[in-house]
Amino acid sequence: MSNLAPYKKILIHAYKHNGQLYRIWNSAIVFKETDDYLVVINDNVTVTEVNGRKWKANEPAVWIFYKKNWFNVICMFKDYGINYYCNIASPYIIEDETLKYIDYDLDVKVFNDGSYKILDLKDFNRNRIEWSYPHTMIDIIWNEVDTLKKLIKKRKDFFDHINLENIWFEFNNKKHIYS
Repeated sequence: MSNLAPYKKILIHAYKHNGQLYRIWNSAIVFKETDDYLVVINDNVTVTEVNGRKWKANEPAVWIFYKKNWFNVICMFKDYGINYYCNIASPYIIEDETLKYIDYDLDVKVFNDGSYKILDLKDFNRNRIEWSYPHTMIDIIWNEVDTLKKLIKKRKDFFDHINLENIWFEFNNKKHIYS
């Protein structure tokens, strides 16, 4: 466990396989840590791209970072329901109150009805060649895509809307204690 206290604010840094910093989230709130994952909350967060462009996330989100799986899941509360954006990425590390991971380009966008779409295949193929991803890593990445697809289809873990709504409710009911 990382010893991050609940409701502590941290930074999030996403890198590419070549070590280049790719994207920064200026603030995320630690909610819960288990042996398997870390849950952080994003609400009105500013994101900075490597080219300096900044944008604000429009909706609150629960973001799950796994300790062993090669993906993380952003669960976005939109007006019309919960959507998910799954980044195929390395397991995270914590350094100096900053959560860091390597983004491997492939993403899975999951809609409120449970349908999904794999995104950024061209970016993945370009980068795996340019940066010489090892074959074992490519196998891990595709196995993790398969794992995600199974979780999505079964609506397991954080893809269960009731489970996710309970997390959001619990966060909102306790945040005044830590403010």
